[in-house]
Amino acid sequence: MGKTGKISTIKREYNSSQLQTMDSGLSQKGMTRIPGTGVFKYPYKELDGKYRTGLDPDATYIKRIQDPVEKELEIERVTKLKSKLENELGDIDLGPRSKFWNYGLSTSTDDQTHVQPVKLLDGDNYFDLGVPFQEIAFSWLRVHPTIASSHQAWERGEYPADTQFYIVDDEIENAVIYKKKQLINKAIVKFDSMTPDKKRKVARLLGLPVSEDTKEEVVYNQVDNTLKQTEFKNGKYSGLNPVEVFNRFADMKEDLLHIQDLIKQAIAHSVYRVKANGKVYEGEFEIAKDEQDLIKFLADDDNQDELLILESKLKTKKLASI
Repeated sequence: MGKTGKISTIKREYNSSQLQTMDSGLSQKGMTRIPGTGVFKYPYKELDGKYRTGLDPDATYIKRIQDPVEKELEIERVTKLKSKLENELGDIDLGPRSKFWNYGLSTSTDDQTHVQPVKLLDGDNYFDLGVPFQEIAFSWLRVHPTIASSHQAWERGEYPADTQFYIVDDEIENAVIYKKKQLINKAIVKFDSMTPDKKRKVARLLGLPVSEDTKEEVVYNQVDNTLKQTEFKNGKYSGLNPVEVFNRFADMKEDLLHIQDLIKQAIAHSVYRVKANGKVYEGEFEIAKDEQDLIKFLADDDNQDELLILESKLKTKKLASI
């Protein structure tokens, strides 16, 4: 057997104070079910009628993946795998609406024109990925909603507590980690190449407490720590990937970066106020429907006098606070 796919049982621990049940008795013997018994799994059908095949780059589950790196890698993986399997199998249509996935149409366990159910046993279940039909089975089982994508995902509560199986796929996890580390390192190199002034601007726009007096090494450490987080925990960018937000500002034209930084500082120093509805006020007067509208206004060549006035007001506020 060459390359293999692996699905394992989630083992549960029972403490001595719990009643002696069949489950706890099996657990003490390192098992989760009576030997020889298993759970049959069938391809999952979405509400829109498409099967969750693990071979569809437009699948609903992929659209729900929040992390852009994980989404990109999953699309790449399923696209390549579908093409590979269809080339190997010839006439079989592996599209998500294909009759191939309707196991009810199967005439026998030897019917290779339709998918076959899979019986998952206690312990480790192996799939020979050098055999097309075993690779197909592993592809749809890997994304089945009743099977955790990893043991860590189950521990994090991303799947119901009674989930019985999880995917063991170090290759996928390593690929995700590798890609994320690459993006982080590239972002840090990009940050290294910036002038001290631009570093401060980008840091402020990331929501970090940076002023003109903040030492460069402090700015660097704050941004470095931020880039290495999996997501923003709170604030304007809560839940977003720090590297993705950083690149948004790092690649921005200098004039727009300057304007966004000015507005950020103007809000912090109470030159402007942003109300709950997003509208921007100066004193009692509404000056923009939101921050993006204000950026567009100040970026207009016809409104450069307003930009200079803002710079002057901000400078005065800063001097008054010293």
